[in-house]
Amino acid sequence: MNFSYPPSTSSADLARTIAALVNSGGGEYRIEGENRPGRELLRAALREIVPTPRCSDLQINDSPEDQSVLKNGIIHPPQVTVSDDERGIIVTVTPGESLCTVGGTVVVIEDGKIRSLSIEDVVRRAGSGG
Repeated sequence: MNFSYPPSTSSADLARTIAALVNSGGGEYRIEGENRPGRELLRAALREIVPTPRCSDLQINDSPEDQSVLKNGIIHPPQVTVSDDERGIIVTVTPGESLCTVGGTVVVIEDGKIRSLSIEDVVRRAGSGG
């Protein structure tokens, strides 16, 4: 699934999109406009996601706790890569080994739209009956 966002997008909206891509198999989106503000928007959005995606291009996981968890392999977070082009930055999202949440809510992409899942939805989809 491909999305495009203007630089005026809120970090919360972008965080929901990233988490939905992670939880739905990955994908790509573009942040339009100048690269520097786009990277700052991306940095803010990634900090709203739990577990925080790993992004080698941006210093996101900078607390000692984050680094310890990542280095010890306790959590295998999603991976985000960033590349520049003439219209902004392209962000590619690769899923990790667990669901990502934003504000305690799991989000997915269904029928081309971002949708929040309840705990019951998550359990049912995991095959536990719910």
